[in-house]
Amino acid sequence: MKRYVLSMMLAAIFVPALAAAQEEGPENFEFQMEMHEREMELQHRESEMDIERRMQELKLEKYKIELEHMRRPQEHPGHMKDNDDDDDDDNLHPLLLVVLVVHILCAVWVYQDIRRRAGGSGIWIVIALLTGLLGTLVYAVVRIGENQKSSA
Repeated sequence: MKRYVLSMMLAAIFVPALAAAQEEGPENFEFQMEMHEREMELQHRESEMDIERRMQELKLEKYKIELEHMRRPQEHPGHMKDNDDDDDDDNLHPLLLVVLVVHILCAVWVYQDIRRRAGGSGIWIVIALLTGLLGTLVYAVVRIGENQKSSA
């Protein structure tokens, strides 16, 4: 009797599971396989469409570039400028401007000093204008030397 009860209990546990597994058996498996194949085919077609769309976009970009190239005036290789030279020129302009301003200021100072002392030569203004700080320094040394001679 114990064996009979034990067999019934085991049957009650495993029979519903077996019945459910048989229902999902070959028919359900074939359906799942067919669905999986269709999903794979759909993904394959979507990827083909993406590739085709990207190819069309690349062709469009190529045509745009060619059109821009055709619109630009054709430059001869001898007339093309080197970009490195442009960068050096851009950095050189502010420096030249500063040097020019310093030369002019030195010449103005020498001019005012000559006027204030009521003596001296206009050649010192030209020297200060052409040589900048060096000419102004030479003028200052000569002036100090003249001051010491006149006071002695």
